[in-house]
Amino acid sequence: MIKNINTIAVFDLDGTITSKDTYLEFIKFCKGTLFFYLGIVVLSPFIILFYLKLYNNNRLKECFFSFFFKGYKASELKKKGVEFSETILPALCYKSALNVLKWHQEQEHDIIILTASSDIWLKQWCASNNYELKSTQFETIDDCFTGKIKGNNCFGIEKRTFLTEYLKNKNYAFSYGYGDSSSDKHFLELTNQSYLMKLDSDNVDKYWKNEHL
Repeated sequence: MIKNINTIAVFDLDGTITSKDTYLEFIKFCKGTLFFYLGIVVLSPFIILFYLKLYNNNRLKECFFSFFFKGYKASELKKKGVEFSETILPALCYKSALNVLKWHQEQEHDIIILTASSDIWLKQWCASNNYELKSTQFETIDDCFTGKIKGNNCFGIEKRTFLTEYLKNKNYAFSYGYGDSSSDKHFLELTNQSYLMKLDSDNVDKYWKNEHL
């Protein structure tokens, strides 16, 4: 394949690059596994409503963040996010997915991580790898988290909205897109070459090796 530096690669994170949901893993990292599962029990009515499609993704995300982090000082939680980025997150990444990211960098392609997770625990990892990050933001007042999402949850159609606006002022000759769920189809439709995975962890490495590039 001829190197084309005027190219962008857009990646979902959770389930595509990582084997686990980084939001949940960050909660465990900060609060401990026991308290995390206690929280799951307390929040179970809202989780059930979500799976019954009576409670949307945005509200459930705020529900979790409020329960675990409402009132936390942003400066302190962001420090935990840096620690998570450096010590936990690398081990959650599929090695084969990292190889694909590395390939794009070798081709001098721009890389965007487009995720419903937060920059609180992803900013350091993305910055250290020279990835641009578009993620969900959480509201703060006087350096304390309110538990509310700031702006829009970067999920589903919102990913498409962001990517549409981002590409509007760019002149990329080619684009790649990577996701793992039906909600990612919204942004994948905008890319020239897309990959949608829905595989268990045992098959992901095989997929990357056999199907990509």
